[in-house]
Amino acid sequence: MIAIDFENLFTIEILHKFFADNVCNDFVVTSSAATDAVAGGHKLIVKQAGNKVFAAAQVDANKTPFVTLEEGMQLTMYMWLSNSLFYNYTNLNIGSGTSTVYYFTNRNVNQTNGKSLLTEKIPGYNSANTYRPGDLAVNGFDVTFRAIRSSNSANQHGLSEADYWADVDDNDYVSNVDVLQWLPSLATYNFSTSQPNANITLTGYNAPTNDYTKSFISKTIMFPAPVLSFPLDLSGVPSGKYSLTVNGIQQWIYLNDELSGGRPFAVIDIFNQANPPTCNLLDGAGALLSPLYSIYFLNRATIWKYILPLGKTGSINDTASVYHFTGAANQVNSLTPIPLTNKPLNFKVTVNTHAYTPIACANPQRLTSFTQAGDTYPCSEIFLNY
Repeated sequence: MIAIDFENLFTIEILHKFFADNVCNDFVVTSSAATDAVAGGHKLIVKQAGNKVFAAAQVDANKTPFVTLEEGMQLTMYMWLSNSLFYNYTNLNIGSGTSTVYYFTNRNVNQTNGKSLLTEKIPGYNSANTYRPGDLAVNGFDVTFRAIRSSNSANQHGLSEADYWADVDDNDYVSNVDVLQWLPSLATYNFSTSQPNANITLTGYNAPTNDYTKSFISKTIMFPAPVLSFPLDLSGVPSGKYSLTVNGIQQWIYLNDELSGGRPFAVIDIFNQANPPTCNLLDGAGALLSPLYSIYFLNRATIWKYILPLGKTGSINDTASVYHFTGAANQVNSLTPIPLTNKPLNFKVTVNTHAYTPIACANPQRLTSFTQAGDTYPCSEIFLNY
């Protein structure tokens, strides 16, 4: 009898700070058609269980893959969002766009706080940038901060200013730098003004340098007369992430015709290659390393507005003295955004000298907006009947 054994090739876990246990079950992960073919030819199995995706390889008696996993082997998976409330409690732009996609890969060398993350590193604070509430930046010690007030080059406020930035923790999260513009191989490129020609360069992943400097296309198209758009032909270029520059305007794109029939929330690309180290699926002897990769979402922070019965006034205190509130007729609101979480916070409300604790916390069912000091914030309304 022949024994058929499978060993773990890699695992991907999906995490979210909104949940007390960090486990995020908001996605269904499927394999691309190309990955199904690769898995069949290499005797691999790719399956999802809860918030984790497991890839396993059939191995021989020495626990090495039965079929050699060649350098550059690629497995592509799609993340489909299955929870309509996800954006309400996630620190991402709501409805990031029907032509964009988040892109996660082990080519991103992002090993932070003991995790091997598939996301790009959150950029460091730059005083020349414009920051709005919810934007992220890291300091020199890889601590993530969230903007709680707007700032820009003319009104600079560094990460040490507690009125403008809130310390999150030393983890790294999914952010806007992970968003790519999706394009099919045949697309229409639009100019902002009429152009007499199109100078096109397309560069992709360059393995020796672990960057996107390998040239795939470099050409100029002359038009009979200035045009506002033209057909962009990228056929023959493999699916993947690229840097596209047309007439000096650069953008990061994800090229894949398989997404023409429907756009997932995100694409995951896992590569087997010697460098960078995050792509090592095998050791020098060909044995499985079984890496654990992570995708970590940050919870959204909102202004919490407690609405009291008509004619009542009150005050709210955070027993941990982290958050502070201000009162007005029939309502009390937080002075700064508070991260949403399904783990209750210990707040106390005092209404007409009577104290009540614990009280209801914000939930992601409904968001409104709240304007304070010139900034507009998402707002969570909590109705109290005391």
